[in-house]
Amino acid sequence: MPDRPNRRAAIVEAALEVIGETGPAGFTQPRVAAQAGLRQSHLTYYYPTRDDLLVAVAEEAVRRRVALVRAAQDAGGPDEQVAALARLLTAPEHTRVLLALTQAADRNPAVREAFGALAAGVGPLGAALLTAAGAEPDPADVALLQATSTGIAVLALARGEDVTGLAEHLLATLVDRLARKDPS
Repeated sequence: MPDRPNRRAAIVEAALEVIGETGPAGFTQPRVAAQAGLRQSHLTYYYPTRDDLLVAVAEEAVRRRVALVRAAQDAGGPDEQVAALARLLTAPEHTRVLLALTQAADRNPAVREAFGALAAGVGPLGAALLTAAGAEPDPADVALLQATSTGIAVLALARGEDVTGLAEHLLATLVDRLARKDPS
């Protein structure tokens, strides 16, 4: 049997796959155990309750999302960053997991806390994008960029079609308008 950190990581990976495929309704310990190739008793040794596993999944999903946004920020200048962000937001696999976890956050404070880490992790990256575009971002600008990004991701998932071009246009328009606003 692999050591605990590797086993835990494998279970979380399996759980991410299950929740990404089935959403919160199909996120069960037996299903995750089967996906991980374990007996349920082994899964519950590492994560005794569904909520324990859900928190670990939320923390990993948030860590991955922040890393992906950071990678988009490293894409070059503001135009390249916007294009990379649009591609990230329109990829359904991560959005599906985050939406499922949003439902869990409604009733689980620890999952809600993980979402706070998401905002804290991507907020500075959004501010850096706006600054690179010539804006003098304030907290409301950063919140507007985050809210718009979330809306674009949900729209892309709901449409079930490639809306990367639309996403890039919307983000570029928002960044441009925020860069041109009167800072007073």
